[in-house]
Amino acid sequence: MEDFLDKLQKTRAGFFSRTRLVFFLDLIAIFSILYAIFIIVNLEYLLSKSSIPSSIPINIIPPAVSIIIALITSALLHKKDKKTNVIRLIEKKYPELKEKLSTAYDNRDESNIIVDSLKTLVSESMTSVSPSMLLSKGIIISKIMITVIFLAGMAYISFNPQGIQIPQNTLDNVTKAITGQDQNNTGIIDITGRPENMDNIGTKGSGDILGKPKIASIEGKNIDLTLFPGDTTGTIVTDYNPTSNQFIKSGAFPVDVLGSNVSDGGYSMLMTKSETEKQLINQYAIKRSQI
Repeated sequence: MEDFLDKLQKTRAGFFSRTRLVFFLDLIAIFSILYAIFIIVNLEYLLSKSSIPSSIPINIIPPAVSIIIALITSALLHKKDKKTNVIRLIEKKYPELKEKLSTAYDNRDESNIIVDSLKTLVSESMTSVSPSMLLSKGIIISKIMITVIFLAGMAYISFNPQGIQIPQNTLDNVTKAITGQDQNNTGIIDITGRPENMDNIGTKGSGDILGKPKIASIEGKNIDLTLFPGDTTGTIVTDYNPTSNQFIKSGAFPVDVLGSNVSDGGYSMLMTKSETEKQLINQYAIKRSQI
């Protein structure tokens, strides 16, 4: 009469062994994906450029990180496996045992005609129960196929990274673009034009035009924009005399000015004219100026 408990225990053990199989398949699949990605992005080269302690071998970091992440992810995906109620699962898969198996299990310590008869009936029905029916075969088969594909892809990439792995010079260019570094400048260029210290503008070394050197990159060339002060102080004008620099206003008409800057001799010819002719010329000049 207690035979159904042995069958139930074997069924439960078979079910959890299959869930563990699925767990390891997911673990391997996730590890394969992560490790392949780390190979493609050339993680070892990036780590070699960083400040990782030399005591840690660079080549073991990508697989170690991959397995840690895969373990955590798989554990999260299967964290409810151990809480699965196998009895409810059997009753769902085998309707003839619905409520009978759970009732017999709840009264497993009882012994009377009715309970013993129920235990015998359940034990006979448990003969057809198979752990493989509790976990879909399609799920296991699909998990195996996906894992094999990912594992084969990881193996191919790890043995043939050429043409798949990102080149080192590309990674260097991306790093320089992100950090603003180039071969001659190891810092980020300040393109804001603002002094480094707004409270000390005008003080030497505070970020003004006489302060720290500023580098501008023009067509790939670094140009130093620093303005340096002269060797001596500037001179102050002390011999200025306002009376000796008066502006001389000319007369109303050029013909009445004693002297002219005319360089073609026209003034001397004008002076030979009669007063009547001079007045006509003056009137003509006035009319011309009003046009």
